[in-house]
Amino acid sequence: HLFLLSNSKLKEGKGGEINVEVSNKVAKKQGMTVVIIGLPGGLEPRHEQLKELVKGKTIDFYEIRGREIIIYFRGMIEKQIRKFKIDFIAKVPGTYTAPASRAYLYYTDEFKKWVSGLNVIVEEESGGLFL
Repeated sequence: HLFLLSNSKLKEGKGGEINVEVSNKVAKKQGMTVVIIGLPGGLEPRHEQLKELVKGKTIDFYEIRGREIIIYFRGMIEKQIRKFKIDFIAKVPGTYTAPASRAYLYYTDEFKKWVSGLNVIVEEESGGLFL
């Protein structure tokens, strides 16, 4: 499981992406797979792009809860690797760390694979303070 930001330092109002790679490491079909991607504060996902991922059958469905994007796959074939990106906009200046990301099979959430939260710095567009 791999979660990488395209850039860890962004200007307010600019876009970026999280590159996601999820793999079935065994030679056996897997059932419903859940991938929870922690989104750093200050970033807002592009909902239109997430809908496009579903329409294009890259992912089966998704939901957003707070700072987490939850991706569902109905299943994964033997040794399958799924790669996709999630676009976002930097909305609020500050330094942020996302909640940890994780992936697991739907019915075995006690066997989660955890990945440390992503870090990002969002700089003010104007570069100064408003008084």
